[in-house]
Amino acid sequence: MTKTEALSEYERERLENIRQNQEMLRSLNLASGPMMQTAKVVHKGRTKPRTTRRGKENSKRPSDSEDEKPRHSDDDEGGDDDDNDSDYGAMGKTKRRSKTAVATRRSKRLRGENASEEVTEIEKAAVETGDFSDLLQTGEEKFGTTADAIKVTGHYSGWVEPGVMDRLGIRSNATEAWESEGGGKFSFKDPLGTGKKVSKKMAGGQSVAKYVASKLLRKNPNSYFYRHTEPGVEQWTGDWTDEERQVFLDVARQFGCGDKWGLFSTYIPHRVGYQCSNYYRQYVIPAGWIIDDNYRLDSAGNAVYVGNHRRSAR
Repeated sequence: MTKTEALSEYERERLENIRQNQEMLRSLNLASGPMMQTAKVVHKGRTKPRTTRRGKENSKRPSDSEDEKPRHSDDDEGGDDDDNDSDYGAMGKTKRRSKTAVATRRSKRLRGENASEEVTEIEKAAVETGDFSDLLQTGEEKFGTTADAIKVTGHYSGWVEPGVMDRLGIRSNATEAWESEGGGKFSFKDPLGTGKKVSKKMAGGQSVAKYVASKLLRKNPNSYFYRHTEPGVEQWTGDWTDEERQVFLDVARQFGCGDKWGLFSTYIPHRVGYQCSNYYRQYVIPAGWIIDDNYRLDSAGNAVYVGNHRRSAR
């Protein structure tokens, strides 16, 4: 995949807005002079990584009570918010106006004032050539080289958390686990290794992927824990606590991260593999806590995957 193809939909939309703004200026005979040079781009999208929605009431963890608020907000998990907020100004905030208020044009561009963001030569060149690679930065380019940042290669080298492994009787490595539970040839059409194709009818109403994962606790723990917590342990939804964040970083520092998220999640009770994967892309990478060269950051600070999609994403 080329860097151009890896560009986020948001960045493409942003550059398209540049072109539309330029055309509008020309139609108003304002296409020359300082106003054209300082044309502000109106962005659409979000300024910060998404926050996960709360689950149902019975999925709330104890810290979600009225006495204790979630420990993380968009501001402390969203990476470089100063840069992001300057792109959008007051977008996303609704202000009430009286019914008699007269609407006024707020565009600095059309009033002839300098806008807070200029259309750079690099952005203009990207629109003209279609090559957007210069608009993406590595983590080190974005945040610099710091002693606190964890550098990973995009791979997890560990196994199931030892306590979980002992409690559930899981073997000590992937080969032994697979063979001790019947073995067979693994394929995406036959993930259970039974020689039989899994049908939607067998899944009994749940997704086939989740049904298959539920059958692989001891045979393929990575697949199981990608969608399930340890039996009897409640899955939490919503914001991550400071403690969970620290455990995440400690495990990444010891074993690396970026794939095999099911195994990785066994170190973080109440979370499953896909939650760890989402947290990694939406918060950890944009915040600069971990540097992974398989990702680039766009101008809004969002993580864009540029690695090899053929390798395992779990």
